[in-house]
Amino acid sequence: MQPIPPKSDRKFALTYIGWSSLDRRTTLPMLPWLVAEIRRRGERGDCGPVVQPREVQLVLNPPFVRCVPSSSNNSSVFIFEHKAQLVSRFIHNSNDLTYFAYLLRGQPDNPESEMSCHVFKACDPNQVPEVISSIRQVSKSALKEDTKPKQEADEAFYNSQKFEVLYCGKVTVLHKKAPPTLVDDCIDKFRQHEVERKRLRLLNGQRGSTESAPVEFLIGGEGDPLSLRGAFPECILEDSGFEEPQEFRTRCSSLAGSLQRKPGDGVIMAPTRRRHSSAPNHVQPSDADKNRTMLFQVGRFEVNLISPDSKTVVLEKNFKDISSCCQGIKQCDHFGFICRDQSEPGPSQYVCYVFQCASESLVDEVMLTLKQAFTTAAALQSNKTQVQLCEACPMHDLHKLCERIEGKLTKLAIQKYLSQLTDNEQAEIFERVQRLKPGSDQEENELVILHLRQLCETKQKSHLHIGEAPQVNILPSTSSRFKLDILKNKARTSLTSSLENIFARYKQSLDSLFTERNLDLKIFFLHVLCIDVFGCCVLDHSDGKELLPLSPRAFDSSLDPLGRLLPSGERPKRTGADYRALWKTAIHQQILLLRMEKENQRLEASRDELHIRKMKLNYQEVGQCSKDAQALWERKLTAPGRTTVPQDKEEIYRALCQGVPKSRRGEVWLLLSHQHRLRHRLPQRQQAPDTTYHDLLKQLTAQQHAILVDLGRTFPTHQYFSAQLGAGQLSLYNLLKAYSLLDTEVGYCQGISFVAGVLLLHMSEEQAFDMLKYLMYDLGIRQQYRPDMVSLQIQMYQLSRLLHDYHRELYNHFEEHEISPSLYAAPWFLTLFASQFPLNFVSRIFDFVFVQGTGVIFKVALCLLSSHEGEIVECDSFESIVDYLKTTLPALTLTQMEQTIAKVMEMDITKQLHAYEVEYHVLQDEMLDAGPLPDDSDRLDKLEKTNVQLKKQNMDLLEKLQAARQKIQTLETSVENFLSRESKMKHMIRSLEQERAAYQKTIERMRSCLPPDALTDVEMTQIKTGPNGKAKNAAKKP
Repeated sequence: MQPIPPKSDRKFALTYIGWSSLDRRTTLPMLPWLVAEIRRRGERGDCGPVVQPREVQLVLNPPFVRCVPSSSNNSSVFIFEHKAQLVSRFIHNSNDLTYFAYLLRGQPDNPESEMSCHVFKACDPNQVPEVISSIRQVSKSALKEDTKPKQEADEAFYNSQKFEVLYCGKVTVLHKKAPPTLVDDCIDKFRQHEVERKRLRLLNGQRGSTESAPVEFLIGGEGDPLSLRGAFPECILEDSGFEEPQEFRTRCSSLAGSLQRKPGDGVIMAPTRRRHSSAPNHVQPSDADKNRTMLFQVGRFEVNLISPDSKTVVLEKNFKDISSCCQGIKQCDHFGFICRDQSEPGPSQYVCYVFQCASESLVDEVMLTLKQAFTTAAALQSNKTQVQLCEACPMHDLHKLCERIEGKLTKLAIQKYLSQLTDNEQAEIFERVQRLKPGSDQEENELVILHLRQLCETKQKSHLHIGEAPQVNILPSTSSRFKLDILKNKARTSLTSSLENIFARYKQSLDSLFTERNLDLKIFFLHVLCIDVFGCCVLDHSDGKELLPLSPRAFDSSLDPLGRLLPSGERPKRTGADYRALWKTAIHQQILLLRMEKENQRLEASRDELHIRKMKLNYQEVGQCSKDAQALWERKLTAPGRTTVPQDKEEIYRALCQGVPKSRRGEVWLLLSHQHRLRHRLPQRQQAPDTTYHDLLKQLTAQQHAILVDLGRTFPTHQYFSAQLGAGQLSLYNLLKAYSLLDTEVGYCQGISFVAGVLLLHMSEEQAFDMLKYLMYDLGIRQQYRPDMVSLQIQMYQLSRLLHDYHRELYNHFEEHEISPSLYAAPWFLTLFASQFPLNFVSRIFDFVFVQGTGVIFKVALCLLSSHEGEIVECDSFESIVDYLKTTLPALTLTQMEQTIAKVMEMDITKQLHAYEVEYHVLQDEMLDAGPLPDDSDRLDKLEKTNVQLKKQNMDLLEKLQAARQKIQTLETSVENFLSRESKMKHMIRSLEQERAAYQKTIERMRSCLPPDALTDVEMTQIKTGPNGKAKNAAKKP
């Protein structure tokens, strides 16, 4: 086997058999025959141009798949190359398991490009699954890389293409192109009707909305007058102008939308009401008492109108149905679009929907967005070339043949198919097959399918689909036959759809009127309806007979198939009393059915409420709440006068320290807020404006873009908020929008969405809005969201002083790396820890915030920093410290959460916080009370002089620094030389010592070998030798 390559570049030694292009209409049953054709061509060369099999290496270099000859060492020289994500299907179902193939779809940027099939052979059958798996893995990774930027672009597209609008109504128009003044005229008529409606309300003495039916009115124009008729979605207006119930789909994939929808919303029609004799006719603008604010979403190919109240899509229109868009001329903050209305029969098939925005600039943005979306959708649609296929297509016939012969008698099926061809076509295929001399039936079948495929592809190029007009001149007989086929298809389709609509309509009416248990009554009424409506009886299909033509003739009881379905063998003759009894029974059954439906709706609503509550509270509690604590909270939550009589504050705090059951946490927060308001009543000027939640929802907010962008960033991993524009996000939008309208000074600020999200998970929208007002106004948290953010600056100073006084080492570490509290603690204060920490920990913090206010945030922050002080001090850089504080610190274990909460309960820093706040204000006052600043010219001169001096000092210091660096470099070079010489000397000394030791050993060995006389002469010679090793002059012996 080949050596193991790196993971990024895998190679497989294979044999490349060949390839073939194929028609886009090629289906899965045809592929095995195509692979057999390629194999035969490579082995024998009798099925087309000869392609000799060759040894190759299939190189997987993400995102490319490259086929390289084995003889080439350069991977840049290849036979073919393509992207892995273009592989659409693998084929590995032949008898020889060493063969496999894959299908390569056409290039996405070239719609005319053909598909192709490449066939390979492996040395070992066990290698084939590994190759296929590797290619699939590369393809998946490449697809993920391709979709990443696309998903980001889609997210940005949808985040920027949602607008809040006020739905004004819809009108029916006769033409798809409307005059420029259409929107202005509609608004004028709506206002006139609103005035008339109020007048009728006063006349009738009614406080509710009056019953008004549509009114027809004319809009002046140069052409024909346009007939307008008002109509509005039922979820917006109870007495809707829709003539048929509208079924709306929910926006939340997690079923949260359907769970929050009220049982009566959506599809139940209001009964027709009687109107006053002097009421205007056929005008029904939207009721001002209802919430008509909607989210107008512009998608890739459609426009959606989403109701935040019912959490449903109340209107969905494709771009292809929209004919024009227009903006008001006088009413510049209004716009509308005209589209087809399939529910309107007759010539009036176009309706205009009218909306209002918060400002004229927002309308301009909406119109520009629609224009860009239409242009983009048209470009995308033009690039899509769908493969047309009809029942008469030759390729479709070949597909059915290959489908029939799978696992069946192949020979008989092919011969049956050949018999349907013309004589010339049969003779041509027979001659071609016999010319190739197949050796077996299997080879013969493969050759026949090969030539049939070629024949079908040739015929497909000139084929005209059913219902498609011919583009060339043809014979009159052919033309008449073609027209006859078209008329037959149209007649068949029309008759089928008509009968289906008739029976579906009457079946629906019967199903809504009777129950399954009253079978004989249903059969009786079906019998009567068939006679009254059609004038004849419909025969039973079980007889094998066809439907007789519908004609107004008398009913023949012998042809009645319904009579024999009655319990008795013969239909009894019924009297008037029998019919009255049947009607009475039907009415009782209908009443019982309605009661059962209401009870079923109530049970389903209760079940859905439990399900969504479980989804919201899907977190583990910090510290188990004991049974005694649960019983204590149960007594407090059910005590009479709990919202009007103050309770013992210390007792409540002790109960809070013991724990709060998460199923009752929302009720506990409401109780704590009521108790706080009983003890501390704000002055009138500091209280929240007295505007109800539902009144605020009816208004448009100027903060819509900021709110819509932050919806997807708030708890993105939580199931309740994860669905885009689902029930959770829409509830959050309502809450944030209502508060932005209530508190105009703060409006909307990043961070409020997390606080509101935590509240929504524990209570309803209205309760969450009341608790948000309590946190913001009663506890004063709104001060930190004000535009100047002075309160947040004070809090950052207080936290810094706490660290300075209680954790000096940590404070010095932060100061050394220039890390201020605003870098890491600002999100803690703005979101009450909800943006970074686990939900169970945040919920426990909220328990104490409702009692002690923002002081709890300081205590939690101080405890978290002190418990991680050692790890933070070990971080030795700015980046590592900030990363630890933002990622590692919030990942608390359950034990760490419990320990932190226990420390918070024991800590009391109220006096210190008050002292630090006073200290901050004193410092601010001292800065303001400083002496008056000199004139600007004097200050500028002084600053220039100082700047010159600093530049001069800087240059001097640079020169000294350069000289010092040169001196240091010289000294370092000298040191290196000395060290080198020292090393050499040490090496020489060691060598000389070793040489001396060797000499001494040699001398000792020589002494041991000499006789005693010679040894004495040697000693005398050494004595005569001087200290410098030189011998003295001695007398020569004779």
